Amino acid sequence: MQTPPVDAADISGVVPILVTPFTVDGEVDGDQMDRQIDFLASAGVGWVGFGFGSEVPRLDMDELSGLMSRVVRRAGGRLAVVGNAEMTSVRAGITAVRRVAATGAAAAMVRPSGLGGLSQDTLYAAIAQVAREGGLPVVVQDAPQNTLVELSAETLARLLRLPEVVAVKVEPPAPAPKISELIRHLEGAPGVVIGGLGGAEWLHELERGATATMPGPALPEIFAGIARRHAEGDRAGAIALVSRVLPLIVLGNRGMDTFLTIQKHVLTRRGVLDGATLREPHAVIEDRLLGEVDELLEALDLLALCESLAKETT
Repeated sequence: MQTPPVDAADISGVVPILVTPFTVDGEVDGDQMDRQIDFLASAGVGWVGFGFGSEVPRLDMDELSGLMSRVVRRAGGRLAVVGNAEMTSVRAGITAVRRVAATGAAAAMVRPSGLGGLSQDTLYAAIAQVAREGGLPVVVQDAPQNTLVELSAETLARLLRLPEVVAVKVEPPAPAPKISELIRHLEGAPGVVIGGLGGAEWLHELERGATATMPGPALPEIFAGIARRHAEGDRAGAIALVSRVLPLIVLGNRGMDTFLTIQKHVLTRRGVLDGATLREPHAVIEDRLLGEVDELLEALDLLALCESLAKETT
């Protein structure tokens, strides 16, 4: 299969990971997803993605493929889409990437999973084969706390030298230092490095050479504003924005389901979603959580801040 041309330099800035909206009965709600895509397109982002934050482990393969196809259609060229491909073996990884390719997505985020204990050389060879044979540009995800598979900075640098690997997403518990190590291993060679963890270390990642982040979709204007100020050399302004959003990020660090609930609730407050429903089973969400979120939104004036930042790009 021939790899479609994708300019890796296009993967930059804020690449929100979509949340999956559900009805109160736990069914995927395509209409709410359409509204999320329209919202993000209007916010000025160029890419969106599917990942852990999309509740991918709770979707069956047909649901995931259908949702990725729907997002590509709704985006209509306004946004490029990074699909999700779990790699539990070489064969499974190739099949998953080809499934993403069939949806029309521009790239597939490959997540090696269940492959703990393998050597770095073995992991490199396996991912390289998936990238070569999948038929779609690949973003390699390094999230050892979730996958139990850690890719070393050296291995990530080796993968970035493959023409089929257009980016790596680095999100161990402390991503910024690992990005520094990765950049050293690149030895001046080009490579798109994406941060994660909900944007918690976005500014520090930028300062170490990252070019993109994959936060949740609720507050894209703030993460874009941090990037603009960094590019302009306005570190004080960037720190000021980090300080505004960090308390909400910290609250989301209680757990993935808390993070997802917060993202969906903020999107509900912004008129994008109808509610913060997660698919069962999920962790217990304290009744007081949404009140705590609202308290932070008001104290930090985050929704008004987003409106103000949006005007900077118009």
